[in-house]
Amino acid sequence: MTYRRLVTAVNTTAPEVPPHGVQVVRAGRDGRAVIETLIAQRFRRPALLVPHDAGAEYVSRIDRDLAAFADAPGAWRNVYGLWTTTSGSTGSPKIVAHDPEGVDRFVRWARDHFDLGPDTVSLSLSPINFDIATLDVWAVLAAGGQVVFAPQEDLTNGPALAAMARTYDVDLLQAVPVVLTLIARAGAPVPRVRHVISTGDFYPLETLPALDSTFPRAALWSVYGSTEINDGFLLDLRRATPGELGRPIDGVRHRVDGSDGGELLVSTPFQALGYVNAPNDVWRTFEGRREFRTGDLVTVDTDGTLRLTGRSDRQVKVRGVRLSLDAIETVLRRQDGVVDAVVTAHAKGSGDRELIAAVLVDPGASVSNLALRSAVSSALTPTAVPGRTFLTTEPFPVTGTGKTDRNGTINRFLERRTP
Repeated sequence: MTYRRLVTAVNTTAPEVPPHGVQVVRAGRDGRAVIETLIAQRFRRPALLVPHDAGAEYVSRIDRDLAAFADAPGAWRNVYGLWTTTSGSTGSPKIVAHDPEGVDRFVRWARDHFDLGPDTVSLSLSPINFDIATLDVWAVLAAGGQVVFAPQEDLTNGPALAAMARTYDVDLLQAVPVVLTLIARAGAPVPRVRHVISTGDFYPLETLPALDSTFPRAALWSVYGSTEINDGFLLDLRRATPGELGRPIDGVRHRVDGSDGGELLVSTPFQALGYVNAPNDVWRTFEGRREFRTGDLVTVDTDGTLRLTGRSDRQVKVRGVRLSLDAIETVLRRQDGVVDAVVTAHAKGSGDRELIAAVLVDPGASVSNLALRSAVSSALTPTAVPGRTFLTTEPFPVTGTGKTDRNGTINRFLERRTP
């Protein structure tokens, strides 16, 4: 679709006004979501992007939350702009109201840093309701570039995605690590790409040589952030070390709540106004600036490098011992032949919890349960050794925002073994 057709479609369509005043847009991959979002902007209404396959119960819950919000007082209740949701993996999805001026500031930063312009071609590999679309969709369109939406059925097909990048002369590609790994494994170089951006999780550094070979002329980046703050830290993957978050983007301020490490608190020029349907106590004011409690636990090297060690909400007790599920996953991922790992804690009839792990291994790699158990026991404590570990060469399922679905991964193996 040309820009002329896009503008015509936006200016000649007047959608029905929803009772709560918020335009709910299903984030399909046919480009219609772009048009509907811009129409909402034209009528100065918020556009809430939801997963393309959101079910009736999900949409009904969202509508109830929006109606309650519309009836409640609030300083930014009538602010129009882009709204998205969190994944809802820990409960009901939170509706995040992004700051229109913050989005503009992010678009300007992305345009300057990645040299976006009319010649830019971006291959969109994530749902447009995912906050990373602010960069690979909205910032590219704002710069007059072209966005190519990969078909839904090809989003886990590495060779097909590599072929698409070559066909459309893509020069900007952003995706979660699992998708980038699939493209790298295709073994087909895509030399025109200028920027490859890993987001949503740590990129497995052991697969970096394959990514480097696939995109030989590209700058390889990792960005850290969340839906609430957008991107906050940027890292050159070719110089990355395990657990490193990167350096703060211009204008980003941060601090660690603890002298020897602790929770990371971040203030960015791009952060959201707040939640529509949840308490906003994760934001607070410190020294005159508004900052977000990320829930991420970090340590600080002597040179100021931030390293992620886990999540404050991923701490569990097993046989009375407090453990970090993220720390266990980190140990598993560092073993030879391991591509990725997830660990969850399941309640037992005794009232205790059992650790269950799923480990994604390279086809043909020699990885054993015994070696993995030994590695965890040596690095952490015997209590941290998962009671059950499932080895697989099948990619892990992902959530609607493209992150690894931990519960879905473990449940898939448990269901296979249910009589």
